[in-house]
Amino acid sequence: MTTKKTPDPTIAESSAPNTAQSTARDTDFHALRSAYAQQGHHLHSVTSKDGTTTYWAERWGLVRYLPSLHDAALFLAQIGGRL
Repeated sequence: MTTKKTPDPTIAESSAPNTAQSTARDTDFHALRSAYAQQGHHLHSVTSKDGTTTYWAERWGLVRYLPSLHDAALFLAQIGGRL
């Protein structure tokens, strides 16, 4: 007979390392993505296996590399967009 391990309710366990941070980044990304769409641009992101996220903006076949969400917000201001 195998005993079943009961999880300790006092210890928070999560498979995501920083769930609150990743949720905040997701909402920021989606807000920026909507603002980019209003300016006729597309904002994309990809997350690698090591957890780093890369962003880029695209319009008319031209691509602009954006190393962070902060840089994406600065470029949004440069193209006339607002949050």
